[in-house]
Amino acid sequence: MAIYNNISIAFNSFKTAHSFVRKHRLWHFVLIPGIINLVLFISFLMWLLGNVNGWIDALFEWDCENEDGFVYYSCEIFSTTLGVMKYFLGWLVKSVFIMLYLSVYKSVILILYSPIIAYLIEVVDQKKNGIELPFSMEQFLKDTVRGVSIAIRNILLEGICIFVILIMTLVPVVNLFQPIILWLVSAYFLGFSMMDYSLERKRLSARNSIDFIKRNKSTAVGIGSVFQLMYLVPIIGWMFAPTYAAIAAYFTIEELEKNEV
Repeated sequence: MAIYNNISIAFNSFKTAHSFVRKHRLWHFVLIPGIINLVLFISFLMWLLGNVNGWIDALFEWDCENEDGFVYYSCEIFSTTLGVMKYFLGWLVKSVFIMLYLSVYKSVILILYSPIIAYLIEVVDQKKNGIELPFSMEQFLKDTVRGVSIAIRNILLEGICIFVILIMTLVPVVNLFQPIILWLVSAYFLGFSMMDYSLERKRLSARNSIDFIKRNKSTAVGIGSVFQLMYLVPIIGWMFAPTYAAIAAYFTIEELEKNEV
């Protein structure tokens, strides 16, 4: 029952986040990750299109100009077959690259967006409590370093977990659950990163923050799952997911603390 309640709190916090963004007109925080996402994705796409086609062409290069008679026609048929194979292989390679890119995309964005999230949580905290405090560069840098450190830590741990899960695919029956396990692991570490910004704002040490999130794993999974669902929607999801997840994590922690009292 506690797990269900925690997941419900996490999901409902996204509604609260949406209302909060609308009320306080925080749309610029939504636009920033969208711009970062688009710049990175377009740059990657240009690199991909500019290089993969060259690799495939070199692999399937076949010249029939010096042949004649039956050999020439046979060469042309073979060349046409290679052309079809080249087309499908090109799309396959591009698809694999894009899938690999998207698998690490969220983690890269969280690192690049970390300074903005740190500042966003400060803004949310002040507006929610009706207190306007002067901006502190020292605290901002501290929060940013903490956020980046946690994000990198989670990327490394997630990588280890994914490696172990991939090995588990060799085990019959267990491999059937691999997609679900991968989703839950990724969601947990995403939710972890989002929650830590608010816990840092409450001046919890990194160790205490880790302990708090471990006690509320289902909440982290809930936040991370909604983040991932939003991220499945190109452009729009990329814009809204980081900001909404960070704000949702803030209100989730507020609700969890009320329940612990």
